[in-house]
Amino acid sequence: MRLAAEMTVRRPLDVVWAFLASDPASLTKWDRGVRAVRVTSETASGIGMTFDTLGFPRGRKGGEESGRMSYRVAEFVPRHHMTVALASAGGNARYFRRATWRMQVEAAGGEATRVVCVADFAFRRRYFFLGPVLYALRGAIRRDLGYLKVAVEAG
Repeated sequence: MRLAAEMTVRRPLDVVWAFLASDPASLTKWDRGVRAVRVTSETASGIGMTFDTLGFPRGRKGGEESGRMSYRVAEFVPRHHMTVALASAGGNARYFRRATWRMQVEAAGGEATRVVCVADFAFRRRYFFLGPVLYALRGAIRRDLGYLKVAVEAG
């Protein structure tokens, strides 16, 4: 399953790229599902960097590690795109056989930058029924890009 969205940000490409690629903790400023980010590798950025995202606790069982998912930067082309691959199999990651997110930036004329987010998912066989649910929530990517736009433009 592939979900995609795009948004134009009224800031130069270098500013948008720096926001997206220099520190994974910036996810907390625009991805509503991410409460915290922990870098888990010595690689500061680029291919091979690993990090965990933590979600918001839900119910009594939700604790500090609630919604933890681990990722690895699989592709990194400065000022163009970065692909992050799911690297864990527990917690919420158990639903996916494979999952990647690609963030791409392109000059959009003047001081504007077009940001394209493409999420590619393959569900584990027993969770295939989640496909329609995730598809129904596809607008969430666009909403998160709206938060990205606000965060970057606020500077």
